[in-house]
Amino acid sequence: MSLESFIRHKCARLGFAAVGFAEVGPCRTFDRFQNWLSRGYAAGMDYLARRAALRLNPILVAPEARSVIVVAARYPVSAPIRPFSNYARGRDYHAVLRGKLKQLARSIEAQCRVPLRARICVDSAPVLEREWAVRAGLGWIGKQGSLVNPEWGCTLFLGELFVNLELAPSKPKPNKCGACRKCVAACPTGAIQPDGLVDARRCIACLTIEHQGDIPEDLRPLMGVSIFGCDRCTGVCPYNRAGGDAILPEFDPVGAFMPTAEECLGLNEADFRQRFRGTAVYRSGLARLQRNARIAVANRGVFRLP
Repeated sequence: MSLESFIRHKCARLGFAAVGFAEVGPCRTFDRFQNWLSRGYAAGMDYLARRAALRLNPILVAPEARSVIVVAARYPVSAPIRPFSNYARGRDYHAVLRGKLKQLARSIEAQCRVPLRARICVDSAPVLEREWAVRAGLGWIGKQGSLVNPEWGCTLFLGELFVNLELAPSKPKPNKCGACRKCVAACPTGAIQPDGLVDARRCIACLTIEHQGDIPEDLRPLMGVSIFGCDRCTGVCPYNRAGGDAILPEFDPVGAFMPTAEECLGLNEADFRQRFRGTAVYRSGLARLQRNARIAVANRGVFRLP
């Protein structure tokens, strides 16, 4: 069994929906990323600009890397828009994917004749991860800016393992979005631009999770009942597959209780920690959660915002 076949087999055992390989080198979409920053589309995420140069080449992050192993993990998809994004129902994907990539690295090291040098990246590292997912043959970038996998759709978490090994690159997949514009039409705030860039200043996911302070008044009615995240543009993708196939149990807890907007407003810090510690929601904090909950309640006409 080749090392590539071994890695694919191990990734399947770990529960990943897809895995691919790419040769490490200069990024091809760095100019596009810079254009996105220059338009102000990063909103208040200033850290993206501060570390922008590191995204030019993964060698700047993992100097010994020769190849990157890119994995994708599914989270649930559902048509109804819920107050909490589907991905927020389960455990924090940062911790889950890091843990599984550590297991993968240990398994690979046991197969190698040379010491393994590996760097794990999951979302927070300065890496253009969607480009590497495309180059590793996991799919293409849809009009909504997310990776679309032809078998599983676009409700996917991505993780990367940069290694000092020469792995045979995977074959990239052609973009099959065609004339479909369901994701663009699904966005009530017009965050998705004609060139496929997403203006985070208008993105409901960014507004509810990343945005600090008050949300602009003109955008509040467009948020609907959203409290944390948004599945509108990803949930309508025709490539999504319903059902629990290849969804990690950590991301699809049976009977997971998600509080209503009113219940969120009644939480104190201790309640918040007990309910959300270990989840993606915990990273945003109680203050933002309750800010969003007040907007959700107001959008149902229960009371007016001050």
